[in-house]
Amino acid sequence: MQGNVMLRQMWAIFLFIPMIVQAEWHGGGDFSVYYTDDVGLFSVTRKLSLEEDPTQPIVDEPGQGADAVYDPNVYIKWLTQNELGEFELAFDAGGYIFQNHSVYSHGFFQLTLAQELSADTRIKLLYDFVPSLYIGKKSLSHDSHEEFEQEADERLDNHILSMNLEHKLLDNLALRALVRYGMRDYDAPFAYRNTQFFTVGSHIEWQINHYVELLAGYHFERGYTDHAKSAQYHDDIGYINHFASAELKIHLLPDLQMMLIFDYEHNDFTSPFAQDIHHNGEENVFQGEIELVYELTEHTSLKGGWQRGARKFNYETQNAFDTFLTEQLVWLSNNSVLIN
Repeated sequence: MQGNVMLRQMWAIFLFIPMIVQAEWHGGGDFSVYYTDDVGLFSVTRKLSLEEDPTQPIVDEPGQGADAVYDPNVYIKWLTQNELGEFELAFDAGGYIFQNHSVYSHGFFQLTLAQELSADTRIKLLYDFVPSLYIGKKSLSHDSHEEFEQEADERLDNHILSMNLEHKLLDNLALRALVRYGMRDYDAPFAYRNTQFFTVGSHIEWQINHYVELLAGYHFERGYTDHAKSAQYHDDIGYINHFASAELKIHLLPDLQMMLIFDYEHNDFTSPFAQDIHHNGEENVFQGEIELVYELTEHTSLKGGWQRGARKFNYETQNAFDTFLTEQLVWLSNNSVLIN
């Protein structure tokens, strides 16, 4: 129901769009294969980037095992020209399929609406939906005096509505402002963990020269939970988040490019309950990635990479690590239809 409300809001914003004068569509997809040494951390941190979802649900019990993961993804995009400029409607659908830990398999969907306001300015709305995301086993104790803790599967639905305003300052320099509103709706018995969050951020895209491009940015986010619902469990996951990232793209050869990516995330938990493990808790996440992309043909490319991540709560004695390798085949197809 809440997701449907978001979609109606997105459509309402673009009702002002002038009459379309021409249109074309594009389609394509990619298929990736990963190997990870921690399925739980991989499931929630794979999209840790400026242009995806840099804040993810808490994984209380990492170390759930290694696995191969398959990632099919397809998209369709409709482009038009109207009186203001280019208008884009796009839909992406994909999923992670875990070979041996199938309980972690899930899909993800994205709807995008974008409109040029001028030659140098564009507004974009995105709705992201991840249904039935499995986090792992989680202990559930009804009060601090209970002798034995119960354990249950932790799942949630993830909804995010984002708005980006992009403006080109120079031919090689662009600035993007971002705001987001999101909801993480947990299944019972963890519905008391339901979280709403708000994000503001800014990104800069700089084409340093013909061979080097830089994308960098910072996000501030606040996550809110219902203290009244979480009081009986002494388990509140409200937070204040700081996220910074830098992505460097280097064109090594005409058909070969390398991506160097570094992400840093810091969480301060806001639980008011002294018995809660998250009370006065802090979390630091470091993640580095290297990718090589080779253009096989005009419409097909091959990507390979390695990623290493480390997460540390201040109430834990050891870091939690996640390392994975990736191979990806990307293909694109195009078609166009002129509408008079």
